[in-house]
Amino acid sequence: MEHQQLVFSGSGTAYHRGMGAAVRLNGALATSGASGASGTTGPILSGGAAPSAPVDKTATAGLVAPWGPGNDWPQQVLLALAKSTILYPVLDWKNRAVYGSGIVYGKVIGYKPDGSEIFQPVKDPVLREFFRRSNLTRYGFEGLQGLLYFGQAFPELIVSNDRSQITSVTIQDTAFCRYATQQAGQAVPPWVYISAGWPAAQPGDGYTEQVPTLDPYYNAIEDLRADKRGFKYIWPLSLPSPGNALYQVPAWSVILKSRWFDVALAVPEFKKQLFDNQLSIKYLIEADVRYWEWKYPDWKDKKESERKQCIAEELDAFEKTMSGTNGAGKSILTVTMPDPQNPGATIKVFTVSAIDDKIKSGLYIEDSQEAASHFYTALQVDSTLAGVSPGKGIGAGSGSDKRVAFNTFVVTHSFYQDLILEVLNFIRDYNGWDPDLEFRFLTPQVNTADAKSETNKKADG
Repeated sequence: MEHQQLVFSGSGTAYHRGMGAAVRLNGALATSGASGASGTTGPILSGGAAPSAPVDKTATAGLVAPWGPGNDWPQQVLLALAKSTILYPVLDWKNRAVYGSGIVYGKVIGYKPDGSEIFQPVKDPVLREFFRRSNLTRYGFEGLQGLLYFGQAFPELIVSNDRSQITSVTIQDTAFCRYATQQAGQAVPPWVYISAGWPAAQPGDGYTEQVPTLDPYYNAIEDLRADKRGFKYIWPLSLPSPGNALYQVPAWSVILKSRWFDVALAVPEFKKQLFDNQLSIKYLIEADVRYWEWKYPDWKDKKESERKQCIAEELDAFEKTMSGTNGAGKSILTVTMPDPQNPGATIKVFTVSAIDDKIKSGLYIEDSQEAASHFYTALQVDSTLAGVSPGKGIGAGSGSDKRVAFNTFVVTHSFYQDLILEVLNFIRDYNGWDPDLEFRFLTPQVNTADAKSETNKKADG
């Protein structure tokens, strides 16, 4: 019979409600001997040391660890995304594709011959109430959004007054979060500061909230039970990126530092200026100067204003013939006159030449397409899935291309799902729920057209 004051965690530790203390059992519950009925080969021992914790010494001054040189890297990213017709929409598409049909829970009841799991949803009133209270639909979608856009997510766990249960989980907007400065020996900074006013925000300004941070790598259950800093905690999530000690960098963001980002923005700006400022010249009409003296014998005696009037009337006559739908199919009379200096010869009075319209020819289309291809490569999305590339070609790939590309995309992005589910697995263990419970994202899989259904849903996680 379990002691009412003592809660065993199942990981070699216990929590004493009366004293509010974590108790290290140091293997007291483990069976001895080479093997036993449980199939173990010996006691489970605690590690002899904590994992190493690299610290960036250049980011240990002040209270807040700056995210980027101006502590506004997420804000700068959002400004850049707002300028692109590819980055923001495709990141949103990735978010929805990885989320699929949302988070479910159940148990693995067996395996198929190919080794894949047989996952069966279960009914559990406790989990149903937790899902409702935490609004896990928003938690899953917004958590993935933080990872995909910024490489970081900041789930917030709420513990009960007696610290025996995690009652709910929510998610903070990544762009509003900053770590406290990291100190020697700390794998994770002790605090996260939350404010919508970065980079101007400061701890203690009345608008910046300070929330304690958990270390997800080591003794998280024991640490949370023993921690007295409050009743809500940040469980930091991030996509590992080489060489970054604190804030991680999403792979797609390399495009922001490349010249292709500048090219992609320059092409539409150039074309807009071209449209705004171009002269709509379709024809070049050249008139022999001797024509005016031949048609108007008093040409030399006319004032400048009178000459302009005569020229305007001639051009009006051309315009009526060559422009608009009323001029379609009309013939143009080519006027000739005798050459006064060469008896018997004639002079062509007017020469009409069509001017090539460079805009209609698709100026800089190839540059736009090349920039778009670099965008899709950086985003790691096949362009057949999220629209068509800018340019003359409007093909978006065959149905088979889309099916293979989508299924490949889902398989290669399962780690994002695993990170979001990591928090729920921790809550399961902390709350003492059935250890066989598993959390999954219900992910659509696109089948061939001759299958029973065009799509089916597979629980991944």
